[in-house]
Amino acid sequence: MRLLVVGGKLQGTEAVYLAAKAGWETVLVDRREAPLAAGLADRHVVADIVADEARARTLVAACDAVLPACEDLTTLEWLAARVPAWGVPLLFDLDAYRVSVSKLASRRLFAELDAPHPLPWPACGFPAVVKPDSASGSEGVSVVADEAALAAALARLAAGGHRPVVEEYVAGPSLSLEVLAWGGHAVPLQITGLEFDAVYDCKRVVAPVGEAAAGAPAAAGPDGSCAWDHAVAPGTPAAFDAAAVRLAAGLGLNGLMDVEVMVCGAEAKVLEIDARLPSQTPTAVYWSSGLNIVELLHDTAIRGAPPRVDRAPRRACVYQHVHAHDGLLTVAGEHVMGSAAPLRLVKGFFGIDEALTDHRRGARAWAATLIATGADVEEARARADEAVRELARRERLDLAAEAGRLAQTEATGS
Repeated sequence: MRLLVVGGKLQGTEAVYLAAKAGWETVLVDRREAPLAAGLADRHVVADIVADEARARTLVAACDAVLPACEDLTTLEWLAARVPAWGVPLLFDLDAYRVSVSKLASRRLFAELDAPHPLPWPACGFPAVVKPDSASGSEGVSVVADEAALAAALARLAAGGHRPVVEEYVAGPSLSLEVLAWGGHAVPLQITGLEFDAVYDCKRVVAPVGEAAAGAPAAAGPDGSCAWDHAVAPGTPAAFDAAAVRLAAGLGLNGLMDVEVMVCGAEAKVLEIDARLPSQTPTAVYWSSGLNIVELLHDTAIRGAPPRVDRAPRRACVYQHVHAHDGLLTVAGEHVMGSAAPLRLVKGFFGIDEALTDHRRGARAWAATLIATGADVEEARARADEAVRELARRERLDLAAEAGRLAQTEATGS
């Protein structure tokens, strides 16, 4: 099985990594000489795939499937118009993506399907979240507490040419769920927990997420961190599953979608959907449940139906990013990986299962995605924390921000 991956940034890294876990050969196409995923792919072709149709057709014909891993609409439309006509499966639903890429269009869908979602401005009051309509991840996101901050945030978005979305700020655990769907049938996969840095970028993914057996669920900290083994009220995962399946059906999805919610009490409010392969969460799902989302997406497209899956967790996984710079080691959001050199896969990295990193001993700046597993989340988190401390010690780096908490925890024995 040979997979053509178009785009070598964060999504492309996810695609190539999981394809390799399935035992597939990967061909990466990217315009840049040294994209993030280049060090993980079996072959890297430096090209703009839309610029030379004859060359593109040759590349596509030599592969068994094509997985777009970019957000350039021109490229996505070009691939959708040609790849299926050339007789090769395209693992992507352009029509669903067009809706999900717009937060305004997504919110109209939420309202039509009666899916719980944050109140819009001004009904929500303060604090409120301000975000661009079409940017991905944490780009352009801010939380505002008054009229002056709201005006400033709107001005920033307008200066960047973005339409704004202003809605209720919901405090609580943030969850993510991938859904596979085809022909009106949808299958939810494993729910993961998300934790964020100071600029609302996801720095850590945790699986599994458990229901509170008795009493109140674990309270989320300011960065979304909590005791994920009992993070949500009983019935919340089932309600999340039902909402995700309803959204996939309403979207007419033929492929993969990621749904993100914020949990407020027992209610999961849908923040956004993305009808594409996301980054971060699929790898955590793979290590916790054994489900390979790239492999399952291919099976869904070939069979014309989502497969039955056993999503029961086999172990816990903590997946997080660290960044070394200016003598500091910081646990930070995924954006720190975007400026890294092509990544290498390192097994047993400083005592954890695996890492994706451009780390070199003595280098002044590098980044790493750490993957640690354990019998439960507490054990997996402890292994990840210990790897961060050991990295700092061996590289003679000071622990910054959250990483500083790890040093204090070690010193006090708490």
